[in-house]
Amino acid sequence: MTTIDNNQIYEVAIVGAGPAGATCAYYLAEKGIDVLLIDKEIFPRRKICGDAITVRAQHHLERMGVLQEVLEEKKGHWAAKGGIVGPSGIHYFGDSTNVDAEHLVIAIKRQIMDEKIVRAAEEAGIKLIENYFVKDVQFSSEKKYWTLRAKDESKQPLKAKVLIVADGAASRIARSLELVAGPPQATCSSVYIKAGTHEFQQDGVCYYPPKLVPGYCALFKEADGDLVYCCYIIPGGEAKKSDLRELHHEFLENYSFIRDALGPNAEIEKMKAAPIRFGGIPKSYGDHLLIIGDAAGQIDPLTGEGIQYALDAAEIAAETIALGKEKNNYSEQILKNYQKNWMKSFGKDFKWSSRMVKVFANNPIFVDAFASVCKRKGDKFMREWGKIMTGSKRKLSFFLPRLAFPLLFEVLKLIFRKE
Repeated sequence: MTTIDNNQIYEVAIVGAGPAGATCAYYLAEKGIDVLLIDKEIFPRRKICGDAITVRAQHHLERMGVLQEVLEEKKGHWAAKGGIVGPSGIHYFGDSTNVDAEHLVIAIKRQIMDEKIVRAAEEAGIKLIENYFVKDVQFSSEKKYWTLRAKDESKQPLKAKVLIVADGAASRIARSLELVAGPPQATCSSVYIKAGTHEFQQDGVCYYPPKLVPGYCALFKEADGDLVYCCYIIPGGEAKKSDLRELHHEFLENYSFIRDALGPNAEIEKMKAAPIRFGGIPKSYGDHLLIIGDAAGQIDPLTGEGIQYALDAAEIAAETIALGKEKNNYSEQILKNYQKNWMKSFGKDFKWSSRMVKVFANNPIFVDAFASVCKRKGDKFMREWGKIMTGSKRKLSFFLPRLAFPLLFEVLKLIFRKE
């Protein structure tokens, strides 16, 4: 158990030990910076997620030694076989098992992955405080440090020169500091389906039922044979956030592509849900303050995926803090480099994602067209699309002639067939 000196002023306190917070703690510790990592839960703990870890995130996990552990313990499952089902039922399933390249996605249960990142951070030298619900934070402009107070008044306050907020999409702290406004825009559900009770033959499939576009459902197979099923409601289409529970169950029970893939005996746990804040907030920094991960809305508006961007932002935040420490200056003027750098890394891409959301919502035929082109061109075309959707390539890559022309031609063909 970590021993904490309540009179000590730590260099950095991070509130939230999910992937963003724990990864940032790891990178800070690697730079020799004193870090206090705080979480309201006790690890291991369950987290609502699709469990699909993309290439950008895999690279961070590998650097922390987490991916190697997961593979050695056989707790990750590569998504080699899978595909897409369009709104009209046009579908394509491919197999990249024998492709001589890295897989775009590996399924890792968040309960496993999150704890491993935390333990990697501890090994790097951070101090972890679990079961500490931060009720409020206050900054002393005179003394230049933050005071964090627990909801449990029997627990002593904590102090740090820099506060990093990583407490999730709803982020009470970021909202209390008036750097995040309004509720999260989207939502998703998540359930596990017990191994041995389902008939799913793929590793991962994205489904676009007409009611849900631009949102989607997904099934991914875990290393232990369980499936994770998620339903993402993304604004712009017919579905509203309040429809989540109804649609989650409707697609499981009545949407033939999912129902038939699961079979009649699938044992499905009770639905869980989580909010999604996407697109990035306009200001994720302040004096002695940074906001990272879901709290900063660092989630792709088109896919609802955020782990890869959270880990990228975590490293950028650590680099920015290291610069501030070197200059002995954690002012807003220095820390604004964090916003500039994450916007350059992936934030500008979110604007193109938002445009694509509108295209999909108004013209779902584009999703059908993609599935139809894949049926003709095969796994290579599917892989290119996958790289863009998972953040390995920028969304502007959609407009490359080798992708855009076949897709537009297929859209015209589908429109002609309907008429």
